[in-house]
Amino acid sequence: MALSLGHEAAAQEKDHVEIGLGAAALPRFEGSDEYRARLAPLVDVRKGRFFARTSDGIGLNLLETPRFTIGASVAWMPGYRGRDVPDGIGKLSAALGGRVFVSTRVGGAVATLSATQALTESERGLLVNARVAYPYQVTERLKVTPLISTNWANGKYMDSYFGVDAARAAGSGFPVYQPSAGFKDISLRVAVRYQLNKHWSVAGAVGVSRLLGKAADSPFVKRETQPSALVGLTYTF
Repeated sequence: MALSLGHEAAAQEKDHVEIGLGAAALPRFEGSDEYRARLAPLVDVRKGRFFARTSDGIGLNLLETPRFTIGASVAWMPGYRGRDVPDGIGKLSAALGGRVFVSTRVGGAVATLSATQALTESERGLLVNARVAYPYQVTERLKVTPLISTNWANGKYMDSYFGVDAARAAGSGFPVYQPSAGFKDISLRVAVRYQLNKHWSVAGAVGVSRLLGKAADSPFVKRETQPSALVGLTYTF
C-alpha cells in the first residue's frame, strides 16, 4: 500500500525538483492486523518530458496536450518481509515493473489509468490502477488533495501476493488457495501540503484501503480494511 502526497501528473506541468523524507505507518503486509513504521523517500521531479515520482516511478511523458498526458515509466512493486507475514508464508521479493499510463484533467480533477507489469519477477503479474484526484489550493500556502483509487490484478499477481501453494500450505497450516484475477482493493486518501517558505514544505497523508474479492478471501488476510498515514518534510530547488 502506497500513500500519495498529491503529486498528480498534469499536462504542461512546470519543471521542478522536490525531494524529502517522511515517516509512514503502514500495515506489515496487505491484510495484516499489525503495523510498523517505515522511512519513505519523497521525490517529485519534472524536467521536460522526464519525471521521477515516489508513487509513479521514473519515466517519460511521451505525448502531452493541454488536457492529456500519455507516458511510460519503470516503477517499484513492493513485496513483503518474511518476518512480517504468518509463519510458513515466506518472503515476497520486491520487483521492478514496466508502467504505462494515460492522464487527463477534467475541470479541477486529474484522472489517471495505468497498467504495471512486473519485469524482474515476471511471475508477479499485472496490476491495473484507476485513480481520480482533486488538488485544491485552499490558501496560497496550503494545498489539499483528496484521491480515490482502485486496483485490478491478474491471476499471477493475486496468486503471488495472496495465494497459498502446496509449500506455503505445508509450512503455515493454511489451506491451499489460488485466487483468480479481479479487483484487489479500493482506497480513499487525503494529502495535505503546507509551504513553510520558498523551499521547505511539510507534507502528510492519511488513507484507508479495503481489500476486495479474492484478495480479501485469502486465508492469511486478517484485516480487510486498513488505515495508513505519512508525514514528511520536502525541499524544492
